[in-house]
Amino acid sequence: MPIMTKMRDNMPVILIGLVIMFVVMIVFEWGMDYLGTRSGRHDYVGMIEGKKVTYQEFSDLVKRAAENQKKQSGQEPDDNTYRQIRDQVWNSLVASRLVEMETERAGITVSDQELIDWVKGDTPPEFLVQQFRDSTGNFNRSLYDQTISDPKNKEIMIQVESGLRQQRLSEKMQSIILASVRVTPGEIQQRYEDLNLKLDAQYALFDPNRFFSDTSISVTDDDLRKFYNENQEEFKSKATRKLKYVLFSDQASAKDSQDVLVEITNVLQQSKLGIDFLELKKSYSESQSPEAFFTHGELTKEKEKAVFGVKVGSVVGPIPDFDGYHLIKILEAKKGAETFIRARHILLATAGSTEAAVMKQANDLIARARKGEDFAELAKQYSTEPGAATSGGDLGWFGKGRMVKPFEDAAMKGTPGQIVGPVKTQFGIHVIKIEGRDNREVKIADIVLTVKASSQTKDDAFQRAQDFAYLVRDGRFEKEAEGLGLQVKETPTFQKGGMVPGLGFNESMAKFAFSKDLGAVGDAYQVSGGVVVCKISEVKKEGVRPFDEVKEGLKPRVPRKKKMTLMKEVVAKRRSAINDTADLAELAATDTRIAVQTTGQFQPSGSIPTIGRDNTFLGVAMSLPVRKISQPVEGGRGYYLIKLLGKSPFDSASFNAQRTILAAQMLQEKKQRIVADWLEKLKEKADIEDLRDMFYR
Repeated sequence: MPIMTKMRDNMPVILIGLVIMFVVMIVFEWGMDYLGTRSGRHDYVGMIEGKKVTYQEFSDLVKRAAENQKKQSGQEPDDNTYRQIRDQVWNSLVASRLVEMETERAGITVSDQELIDWVKGDTPPEFLVQQFRDSTGNFNRSLYDQTISDPKNKEIMIQVESGLRQQRLSEKMQSIILASVRVTPGEIQQRYEDLNLKLDAQYALFDPNRFFSDTSISVTDDDLRKFYNENQEEFKSKATRKLKYVLFSDQASAKDSQDVLVEITNVLQQSKLGIDFLELKKSYSESQSPEAFFTHGELTKEKEKAVFGVKVGSVVGPIPDFDGYHLIKILEAKKGAETFIRARHILLATAGSTEAAVMKQANDLIARARKGEDFAELAKQYSTEPGAATSGGDLGWFGKGRMVKPFEDAAMKGTPGQIVGPVKTQFGIHVIKIEGRDNREVKIADIVLTVKASSQTKDDAFQRAQDFAYLVRDGRFEKEAEGLGLQVKETPTFQKGGMVPGLGFNESMAKFAFSKDLGAVGDAYQVSGGVVVCKISEVKKEGVRPFDEVKEGLKPRVPRKKKMTLMKEVVAKRRSAINDTADLAELAATDTRIAVQTTGQFQPSGSIPTIGRDNTFLGVAMSLPVRKISQPVEGGRGYYLIKLLGKSPFDSASFNAQRTILAAQMLQEKKQRIVADWLEKLKEKADIEDLRDMFYR
């Protein structure tokens, strides 16, 4: 019983951790975290239906979520990840507050006696029971009863009670929302057939464009107007906006980079004074990657050049790279099993020239290079490879299997300084210079300090944006931007509730776009990459798009509709002239305009071979008796006559075996969809003020 003894001794710690995990679960899974204001501060990051979300409350939740993220990934979240975490926490908090209010409006309560009966009953809460199972999965009821009744655990049980109360409230609210959710037997069978049924069909396609030319169809404005009036639903549009904006970058500045350089130079000085490099790595490096051996080609060019050019025991750096500054110590070196080559090449394309002429040019370049001309300059001038003008034909280090075989074979035989070629491959004629040959592997320890935007840099960007927003309130948005040398961009059209194209999602910015008039200028809004100031540049209200706006788009559609009407008559006549089980290929034999094909086997849940996804075609095919021909079917490409060639039999035994699982899956899908829609409607109606931009840069 040593496991149970340890659990008993550590029970207060277990329960505290349990309560924390439970509250986090409630916040992120269903939005039922009924946290009150835990701080007496007046600062708040937002308002939800008039109730404040304090900065302290919000930052505590963000900190907890960030810690969980770090445990999962093993790395400190970067700025972008922190922004995503804050958005997730905010959205969950909004959902939980709104649900709490709806629960109160519905008069839903949980009595103390309900909780007592639940905790002390025959089926206690599962998340509590889990803490009292041994390694074999057995529930120790006596230890459970002893622990929850122990006066020493009173304070902890009060917290557990609070969490359980919220869970019960959540369950009761969900039961009201989902009371009428059902999955019918017909829906279950349809899902089974979609997943298991196999069909095979023959069809004749009557493409109206092959029967009627455009010139044979006349279209008047009255025809266009009639089509428009008959299809009003199709031309309904939601409210949309466009924004003009100026972005003030909050990315790392030259000073931020210099500060990191100073810091890593200080680390280098400590290393020179004899402080153990691996201890410095533990203290300073922002990436605790293990020490490892590297071959040529596995490091970036910047680190490669520094690392392989010094002796074991050397410390090299600071090395600027894409992810920051690096300080590297070479711990060991050894001979590896594979040889690597470093080379440059000149590629001469053979397209448009005779091979003999290109070979002559290659030999001329070889001669010039062997006489001492700079190979990189020759590559810049003559190579047809994209990028050679800047890289000088540099291929870096490579081993076997990296290059096409004729090139690899020639390069691998070369020695440093040797000019090799001409070499013919499918890409053209190559002239190669071998610049290095090595089979060493080096083990390194790497201290990396990333270059990030400082708080000052972010604050400066936000202040510049605020100043600009103040300057342009009188309507001089473009003029002031031009005067300050700022680029004005414009978003594509976007709808309410979605992402703002090019800027991402910012609730305050989206709310501004749909609550103000044309020409209004918003506040400074934090987005990925910086801070923006926006001006509403286009306003379109919800409604039916006017005829004149859609008229041009109707011009190709109305003739097609007329063709389809004529086509239907033709198909009906052809169908009446054949019997129910005829071979549709006979139609194609008499009229080459009719395309007859077979689909091969397909399932309802997938795409139909040679057809694509056509629900009308699918529905008719599924309802047809085998070997029978359908009546005319209007599809996306024209009219069809469909003959079902084969249909797998309905397997009652298999269906009965899967019925329960399918029903559970479908019920869960429906519930999730209904809850999500319900929450979305709550958000749409709610008065939500997001002020996080005032606190986070």
